[in-house]
Amino acid sequence: MQKFIHIGLLVDASRAYGRGVCRGVADFAETHDDWLIIPHERPELSDLPPWMKGAGLDGVIAYIPNEKLLHKIVSMGIPAVDVHGLCKGSRIPVIESEAVSIVALALDFLAKAGFRHLAYCGYPGVFFSDQREMAFRQQALLSSQSLHVYKPQVRYHAGSDLYQFEKKSPDGGAALAAWLRSLPKPIGLLACNDIRGLQVMNACREQGIRVPEELSVMGIDNDDVICRLARPTLSSIEPDVRRIGYLAAELIDTQLGGGKFSLLHSIAPLRIVERQSTDTVVADHPLVKRAARIIRNGVSSGQSVEQICESLNTSRSTLDKLFHLHLGRSVSAEMTRVRLQYCKNFLINSEQPLTEISESCGFSSATYFCRFFKRETGLTPETFRRL
Repeated sequence: MQKFIHIGLLVDASRAYGRGVCRGVADFAETHDDWLIIPHERPELSDLPPWMKGAGLDGVIAYIPNEKLLHKIVSMGIPAVDVHGLCKGSRIPVIESEAVSIVALALDFLAKAGFRHLAYCGYPGVFFSDQREMAFRQQALLSSQSLHVYKPQVRYHAGSDLYQFEKKSPDGGAALAAWLRSLPKPIGLLACNDIRGLQVMNACREQGIRVPEELSVMGIDNDDVICRLARPTLSSIEPDVRRIGYLAAELIDTQLGGGKFSLLHSIAPLRIVERQSTDTVVADHPLVKRAARIIRNGVSSGQSVEQICESLNTSRSTLDKLFHLHLGRSVSAEMTRVRLQYCKNFLINSEQPLTEISESCGFSSATYFCRFFKRETGLTPETFRRL
């Protein structure tokens, strides 16, 4: 009879982050026939599940949100990995989604959209939210932007448990609505995760704050269901959670084999998935606003700079000067940026052949599309899609 390696998996699979981690673990297990995965998919992991104490596990991969659960897992005396990030400094390996890179991606996007006012909305006291808030404060201050961070007057005694916040105030509450009303407009806002982003979006609708024109919102985790529940749909940063899950399984395997391993691993995010909540460009000049809207709406038509200038009854030199003044780039550079993102979204989110994608993106041929994509990214469309 085959001897199996029993691995306990304590990850909340109700959210995109946890599901991605589970997929990464599954990817590893596919090449290890002796692995037997035993999941515990409860959303609240405040204590060790009773069944684990006598299950004869050989290892544990867990999303550990508090010290209590950490101590109980360590006391089991078996290889373990934390895929949350709270347990830095403990005796077990920790894999975290890198806050600094996540925030840098968001701020770069909002800066290119022209925002001078920036905001962060999280759950004060929750570990990952506070970590991202710190990175946001540091990077936003370096860029000399106007900075606003949500700090409710009543602070919940939630410790590091996100679910206590969501139980007490599933809609964000009156304090969130009041804070959103008080913000200068237009403003770009980063939420600590997609649920918080959805709460912000719902509050904006009820308060009559226009998204994305007055308040542009970006979440984190790219939970497709939650992002689509928002109106307008929510843009989000996609962390590389599948890589986190795979690496966690590798670290368990290394520990079981007696190999050497590092205790801290930070994984950079994959990309921004643009949806309607950030579909805007902020500029004080009406001509720049109109041109930016034409570029976004006509990205699939293969329009030229001259055609845009003609529709606005202005010269290319005038429009370029205005774009450099308000956005820091030329009209052509903005067209390239929007078109490239449009192409990336097609490659990532569809199975269409390149000939159809090139046509949808306004290219005269698949050959021209491939040349454009390789020039801008250094990768062929096929390589980008595979990666």
